[in-house]
Amino acid sequence: MEIRRTANAGVLLKLDGAEILLDGVCREVKPYPATPPSIKAELSAKWPDLLAFTHNHKDHYDPVYAADYQKQTNGVVLGPEDLTGIRTSAAVTCVGGVTVTPIPSRHIGAAGKCTQHLSFVIAGSSCVWFLGDASPLQWRNADLPKPDVLIVPYAYLTTKNAWEITQSFGAEKVILLHMPKPEEDTIGLWTAVKETAGNDCRVQIPAMGERIHI
Repeated sequence: MEIRRTANAGVLLKLDGAEILLDGVCREVKPYPATPPSIKAELSAKWPDLLAFTHNHKDHYDPVYAADYQKQTNGVVLGPEDLTGIRTSAAVTCVGGVTVTPIPSRHIGAAGKCTQHLSFVIAGSSCVWFLGDASPLQWRNADLPKPDVLIVPYAYLTTKNAWEITQSFGAEKVILLHMPKPEEDTIGLWTAVKETAGNDCRVQIPAMGERIHI
């Protein structure tokens, strides 16, 4: 399995020969970075097998890239129905031997009242949960397969309670995304994550473009 960070809160997941882009092209919402033009060009030169977007916020979704993908490939884009400019699906989808299951979920905080949001469980030779901006609290008693890898935003590691929930999933690896540029971190998220998780070897925060092999 290879996980490459390609966006603020997104990755290109390569699993069992399938390439799945999850929130993997986004626009900038300071202090969170956009997908660099060089990475976006790579993803357009060789289209992934499947696109999935959790919700329509700019720091997770680029409608131009998604529309180009669908125009060029007529491929499936998983996501809520309010993603602009494309046809979406919320159906369980198989790519080769990999199954991607959309899970209706609630966005963190006040945005949960008005934001359509899906999380994704990707299952093949390994199981990956990609949770987007879903609130940690809703997963306490979730009837989902145990993840080998958990891909989550900062909110899963910035408080003791959220970190306890995150650990309860039993993942061997936690990939933390949606972290601001360190020089623009005015609210201390990097400090909060370090204080909560310490040097836990399960946690990895990839740089933009970095590849993680598991």
